Amino acid sequence: MVVSPRALRGAARRFAPPAMPVTATSLIPYDQAVSFTLRGAPGNIVEGVINVGVDGVFVATAIGYGFEEERARDLSLPLIAAGATTPPATFRVGDITLGDISSDALIDGFRLKASPATPAGAAGTSASPLERISAQEARNGILEKINTPADISFFFSMVDSSSGRELQDEPVNNLASLGRSDGERPFRLLPKPLSFAPRSTLRLQVIENSEGVQGTLFIVLYGYKILAPSHCPEPIMRSLHGLPGCPTEIIGLPSERVFPYDYVGNLELLGQPQRFVQQDININVEGGFIATSLGYALATDGQTVRLAAALERIRNSTAAADAELKKRLFNAFGDVNLNAVPLALFGTQALQDGIHIRPGLLRVALNDGGRLTSQLSSALADKVFESINRAEDVSFRYTILDSSTGRELQNGLINNIAGLGSADGVRPFKTFARPMIFLPRSAIRVVVQEHFGRGRLFLVFQGYKLAGTATRGRR
Repeated sequence: MVVSPRALRGAARRFAPPAMPVTATSLIPYDQAVSFTLRGAPGNIVEGVINVGVDGVFVATAIGYGFEEERARDLSLPLIAAGATTPPATFRVGDITLGDISSDALIDGFRLKASPATPAGAAGTSASPLERISAQEARNGILEKINTPADISFFFSMVDSSSGRELQDEPVNNLASLGRSDGERPFRLLPKPLSFAPRSTLRLQVIENSEGVQGTLFIVLYGYKILAPSHCPEPIMRSLHGLPGCPTEIIGLPSERVFPYDYVGNLELLGQPQRFVQQDININVEGGFIATSLGYALATDGQTVRLAAALERIRNSTAAADAELKKRLFNAFGDVNLNAVPLALFGTQALQDGIHIRPGLLRVALNDGGRLTSQLSSALADKVFESINRAEDVSFRYTILDSSTGRELQNGLINNIAGLGSADGVRPFKTFARPMIFLPRSAIRVVVQEHFGRGRLFLVFQGYKLAGTATRGRR
């Protein structure tokens, strides 16, 4: 007996198990990231894999990247003689002078190297790192040079392992395909969404093209996850609505119960690499919240480094201990010899953040030979140096989850430039591929791992609130 294809399709429909319903709450914004360790060797090939989880289909709608550069380099210092002809066996950290530091470090920036934590109350310790007594043999472990952020160049290719399809005909340059590495770009939208089934993988290969640039490269696929066992076509997803307690808004039908609203998280960054900090942003009880985009910024103390007050204190001091320092610091006309300025005059916080010569005053601070001037006007003491703790240079990794359901919105910690764009605000706000619905009394948990920068970090979830919605019917 010959069975027609039409009859087979009818039988399949009759005996197929019922499909699980897919609603808007089954769709969550989701980012898939992969990281690569770059060692600054052109031609070096590194590979990474994005593994799609078992809980649903991942649909990629855009791609972006960011680079977490390791900017710190060892800084060598000469023997600290502390005014004596023969260097003593030990020296005080605060007695290091600007003249002991190389010109390139003064231009690019330097800071106190972070030391391992000392147990509270340990004998022989000081509250200030500048008062620490160190052996001459350890002088090269006191300070570190901070390189200016470098532009990165690499080639990359991607292969969908489940289908064997390559997504480029040859490795492509990052600037040509993804834009600048500093995040001042729109996230590149894919011409068509790309679906990945559960348990599938995407293999990426990166070929380094920048010499001496070291750090961690993040490549991120932005999109959404369908928390259902089967694929749901895009046209159907566009027509989905949420639960009665917190439906999605229909564009073009304004309501007084729907109004723009932002939830703000702020976390204090202490400038301690690898430190974790987290905050729960609680959704209040008056209505559900629909998050559609995300922005961030770092508020710092400002970049001015104060030196004039400390110099004036030394100038007016009558103490015998300051007589030798005063003689080295000031000439007969009251001008300042920058070579003789000890680090102790800058203060601990400024040196932990890092300082450098203000670029616009390089000709004032340095003489023709590239060394520090010995005739700086006292009026410029508060202007010649600035902090390298700039808001636009902040670097951290983050992860976001809905703590009420335990659902993470990415597959791991993601670098801020790769996931959110540039830190100086010259960017579009990161728009979620699908709105994220938070019902009343739920919470958004933000976890941040510090890498560079100190200040108050603001993360703003932008969206709208549905006032007076019911609280029943959680996903």
